[in-house]
Amino acid sequence: MRTLLCITTIAALAALGCGGSTDETTTEPETASAHDAMPSDAIHGMPQDDVHAGAMSKTMGGAMHGGGGGINAEITLDPEIADDWAAIKVRVVELESMTESFYEIPVGGTAPLGDTGLTLEAVAFVPDFVMDGSGITSRSAEPQNPAARIVISEEGKDDYTGWLFGAMPEIHAFPHETYGVMLVEAIPAK
Repeated sequence: MRTLLCITTIAALAALGCGGSTDETTTEPETASAHDAMPSDAIHGMPQDDVHAGAMSKTMGGAMHGGGGGINAEITLDPEIADDWAAIKVRVVELESMTESFYEIPVGGTAPLGDTGLTLEAVAFVPDFVMDGSGITSRSAEPQNPAARIVISEEGKDDYTGWLFGAMPEIHAFPHETYGVMLVEAIPAK
């Protein structure tokens, strides 16, 4: 009986195929002009429009946009943890000369970044960043995975809203042709 079942299964698979296609499909490499049509933040991993964010959300299992999760999700911090931090310190690097400057911005405040023409708002500081289906929070009060939610403004350009990650500055980096902005540390409240 098993032999008959095996032979029948093999014959059916041979007749119908295994679900694969015998047509050869090739995909042309994506051109640079295809990226020109996308919002600039999509190149850096943070799509800011619903079309690209929705597509990335489907690819990432809903982790990028809407639906109760993702990097743009609501931040929920224990008030004691939030009150432990007064400011963030950022490093600004002029990319051509590699000169750097440091600035402290109060959490909840806004400050210009020297004579760069950039202004940074420190929306929130999360000392031990973790993201799950319910949003963004901190695992502890210790700066194990420090992250700052920021808004960077520059006259004549759209605001950049994103995150600076202290341990991984290349993750969701601020996309700018002249300056790099990185989280150095958070300043504890006194």
